[in-house]
Parts: sequence; structure tokens; C-alpha cells
Amino acid sequence: MPNDSYPRSYPRSAVDLFSDDEDPLLQAPPPPFSGIRLPDERTLAWAEYGNPRGVPCVLIPDLGSTRLAPNWLLHDAAVPASIRLLAVDRPGVGASDPVGIGGREDLTADLMRMVQTLAVGRVAMIGIGRGVDDALEFADRFPGSVTAVVGVSARVGAHAPLTGRRHLIGQRDQQWLGPMPAWAKAAGRRDLRLAETWRRVATKVPADAREAIGNRWKESDFRVAVADDLGLGQADRLRSQRLEPNWVHRWTTYVPVHLWHGRQEGETHVSALRAVAGHRPSWQVHAVPGCSALLGFWPDLLLQAESSFRAGASPVPDAPDLAVTA
Repeated sequence: MPNDSYPRSYPRSAVDLFSDDEDPLLQAPPPPFSGIRLPDERTLAWAEYGNPRGVPCVLIPDLGSTRLAPNWLLHDAAVPASIRLLAVDRPGVGASDPVGIGGREDLTADLMRMVQTLAVGRVAMIGIGRGVDDALEFADRFPGSVTAVVGVSARVGAHAPLTGRRHLIGQRDQQWLGPMPAWAKAAGRRDLRLAETWRRVATKVPADAREAIGNRWKESDFRVAVADDLGLGQADRLRSQRLEPNWVHRWTTYVPVHLWHGRQEGETHVSALRAVAGHRPSWQVHAVPGCSALLGFWPDLLLQAESSFRAGASPVPDAPDLAVTA
């Protein structure tokens, strides 16, 4: 149901979570959003980008990020005219209501209700970082509703499982939660809309987080988009330490999976993803130049999601080995 006002007080900026001597960043009102009422009376919120009549793609952001993520992820590119991109707020983040006391968070069930309500039939699931796990879980539970999973910069443990009932994406390094929290922590309470803040950030963050953003921080609209997204996503970071994939299974569905990853990503090397994908014929790993696939590849990512609709839902035949982009 469309909403033109924010239902509750706007949260503190994410940069307020870290001590500093400067005043906290003043927030602007958040933009309008859409949402549905879930069976337990919670609201699941999302923002829509691109063509309302285009191919439906659901984007699940990384930790610390929200429905505002496409504003900076696609900063240097436009959403293809054939794409309808729906970026969601996780439960308890942004305009999505938290799960009540005694309740159990089940983002995949929430997303299925959204897909059914919008009557879009099948969707392409796009996950970023931690969101890759959610996208894979959705495809595993509801394979008939998914044309493909596109994962961007997934994070896996040092020893990726090859067989058996294990975590699909492995055990995570709890010290690395993705670039967004790293940028916020390095900024302290300084204003992320300012170039001077980003100069400080560049000297304090891990190499992956620094290289992922490159020189984009020099553009004011990019800085504003990141700051706004972090402001809405602060709740996700507060609970991020307990967000571990809690599902185990044998991957049996033939839903195509495309994992985009930087060749030089340090926290999770592309070889770890190849180990996960190597025995699954419907999985592909796309290694791209640089330390991250987070920025600069979105037109190709989205067009790949669109192509999954043209390919249809026919099963992928058995194959001896996975074709991996070198």
C-alpha cells in the first residue's frame, strides 16, 4: 500500500553509533516508500526504481543498507528500461516493522507475501553481501517463483563446503560485515556528505572497503546517497553480529545462480566461491576486475537478471563441471 509519510520517528544516522566530539549529522525527511501489511500486522517496505512495467527484480541489500541502496549503487549508471527494481527494507530497518517479542524473523516468507501481493508471478532475486544468503534461501524455498539468483560480493568462510548438509555459503568471518559498516565506523560522527570526511575514511577502512568506492566519494550526490542509506540502515548494524544463516540443506533446485565477485576481493577470494559453486551445474561465478563487484557492473547484472526470464523455468540439464568466468 503506497505511503506518503513516514510512520514513526526517523532513526539516528548510522554515523552516530560511533563516539566522536563532533555534533551528529542532521537528517532530512526520508523519501516516500511503498509497503504491504504482513499477516502478523507488520509492514514490509520497499522502494521502486526503473520501469513499473519492467521485469521484476527484488534487491536484498547488505548489512547496514536499505531500500535506498540503488541511489548510490547505480550512481554512475541508469536502471535499464526493461527492469523494475524493488529494493526492500529488512524487518526492523527503515520503514519495515521489527518482529515482535517472541516472534521469529523470516524475511523469505515476508518477501513471498510481497511477490504474491504484487502479482508479478516470478522474480529475479538479487542479493548483496549478507543479502546473497537471503536470496539463496528464498530460491531454495520457493524455486517456482524465482527465475535466477544474482549474488554480488558474497562473503564466505575460508573453508567453503563442497558436499553435505552445511551452510550453503559457509561460515562467516564476523570481523567483516561489508563495506557500509566499515565506512560508517571510520567516519565516526562526522558528516558523510562532506568530502573531508571521506578523506578520513580512506585512511582508516580496510583495503576492500576503500577500493570498492574508488574516487566516487569526490562526487557530492554519491556522498549524499551513501549517507542517506546509512542513516536508514543503522538498525541493521546494531543487530548484525547475530545475523548468521540459520538454514541448512542440500541444494537440489535448478534455479540458476550467478555470483559476481572481484578478482582481488581480500575477505573472500573468488576461489572460495568457485569451491562452493564447482559441483552445482546451475551456478556460475563471474570474476570481474578489481577488489569488488559492488560498483560499476550494475547494467550487466540487471540485464543478466532480465535474461533469466527469457530463458524460462525449464530445468538445467546435468553437467560435469560448472562454467566459471575466468
